[in-house]
Amino acid sequence: MTRSLPRLRARVERLGFRALYRLADLTYAFGVATPKRTVAGTYWSYEPTNPHGDDAGLAALDRLPTDAVIVDVGAHVGEHAVPLARGTDRRVVAFEPNGESADRLARNVYRNWLGDRIDRRRAGLGDANETLTFYRSTFSKCSAFDRDLATRWGASVAGTERVPIRRLDDLVEGTDGAVGSVAEKPRDVDPVPPPDAIKVDVEGHEAAVLRGAAATLAAHRPLLVVEVHEAEGSAEAEVADAGPVALREWLEARDYAVEEAEDVWICRPFEAPDAGE
Repeated sequence: MTRSLPRLRARVERLGFRALYRLADLTYAFGVATPKRTVAGTYWSYEPTNPHGDDAGLAALDRLPTDAVIVDVGAHVGEHAVPLARGTDRRVVAFEPNGESADRLARNVYRNWLGDRIDRRRAGLGDANETLTFYRSTFSKCSAFDRDLATRWGASVAGTERVPIRRLDDLVEGTDGAVGSVAEKPRDVDPVPPPDAIKVDVEGHEAAVLRGAAATLAAHRPLLVVEVHEAEGSAEAEVADAGPVALREWLEARDYAVEEAEDVWICRPFEAPDAGE
């Protein structure tokens, strides 16, 4: 009986996720948008749920000035980008490699009349400029650059595509972050304004994103909001400095103070006051 409990729990979890994603398919298919109340204000979304409504990271980002520039890495369908931009002069540069999520992000952006405030980029961020295979999962939130991650919770791979990865240091204006020859820098990508904040939610690849933004952090000292995931089961797990302990040490070595709010880290540069003060 004891050994059957984990299997039962896993089966219930899989059924729950399957029901949730099928419901999301329906709300987007039939155009059912509902108001979502969050710590950053109310916005409209075609999502059936509101998972980040009281998110501590979202609250920290919302304390930024109303004309701040925010880079949203792993924007998904806009649960952070849309409420942060709505009713403000903020500019959000939203990176989302998953085609399905990017399309849904676009729908939520235009439902809130934010096409001029949210700059959508169909790409991923990491520590190298390259093109990788992206695995589209039947559970869209599980889609990833790792097949194992794309098949969590009973999901399966719905398809694959090649998606560009960029180093943020090579995109941000006024940041000299090239790691090699000038030829390695992407030439066909619009520049990104110096960010006041960077939000990262990339399912275990947080360390790679931040490594590729090291020069940006040094030059511009943005607030960081990082959703931390264990890298186990992904290619990132093979990198020595990919775990939470190593990531904290990496941030502290760059003079960032880390405040934990469950699985969200709010990281502020030591010399900067609390956002919004």
